[in-house]
Amino acid sequence: MGTALLALAGCGGGGFFSGKTAEEKAKDAAFACPRVGIVRELSEVVQFRPGKGREPGDVVSHGVLSDYNGNCEYRDDGVTVNVAVTLLAERGPALAGSQAKYRYFVAVVPPGAEPTGGSKREFDTTVDFASGQTRAGNREELSQTIPLPKDANAKDWRIYIGFQLSNEELAFNRAALVRSK
Repeated sequence: MGTALLALAGCGGGGFFSGKTAEEKAKDAAFACPRVGIVRELSEVVQFRPGKGREPGDVVSHGVLSDYNGNCEYRDDGVTVNVAVTLLAERGPALAGSQAKYRYFVAVVPPGAEPTGGSKREFDTTVDFASGQTRAGNREELSQTIPLPKDANAKDWRIYIGFQLSNEELAFNRAALVRSK
């Protein structure tokens, strides 16, 4: 099963400050987690059966990156970002079998770089539908370390998550966004 990086509101966790002096706690509080977000136009994917049909009966599945949470922990070698994302799926009438397969990405972008200027990793995942079930989901988890010099802050780093779409799927999503406005 795949894993993903998603949106983090900030650092936290019960053990982040435990056992530290007041000075160390104040220093740690000044450090923030990287900004994380799901790319809107890449947050959903509608998969159609092969061919030109784009009617409701041609839908294999509909996947949504719906929610996320996480935290980060600073170490001498950088910051470790722990994130979890929820992927929800709806079975379409054209799904053969009981599984829908998806590919998503996590891109880590340093300060000042364009969103396409970072490192990107892709992950495959499968959602299993029980007999008669039309909706199902997975929780994808990932931990990744961003190497940073000691005492460097990751607050200006960004992490983007989205489905890895074909050009046709991206065009479909963009048209749907225009229709929804």
